Amino acid sequence: MAEVHISSLIVRHLPEQAAAVRAAAGALSGLDWHADQDGKAVVTLVTDSARRILDYIDALNLLPGVLGTTLVYHHYEDAEAIDGPAPDAALGPAPDAATAPALSR
Repeated sequence: MAEVHISSLIVRHLPEQAAAVRAAAGALSGLDWHADQDGKAVVTLVTDSARRILDYIDALNLLPGVLGTTLVYHHYEDAEAIDGPAPDAALGPAPDAATAPALSR
């Protein structure tokens, strides 16, 4: 059965690299950047599995300037229980070390 996973993350990054981190994170489909202050950013994800959340965390942690990513909220439901479209292959492949920018800290 298809699931919809909604999660929120805090991405800690070097403040002087905020713009570069935001731009690189914006290339990850399904991720929304909401706020950024003093080296901490709030992002949300809508994915089709808990495994994909971990893939996003791994990809974010590989971005130059990112110090660490913390999951702060996670909720999931059966896709049929939610009004609106469920996440699916249209989001593209889950991020991984091969698709994330090279680590250059």
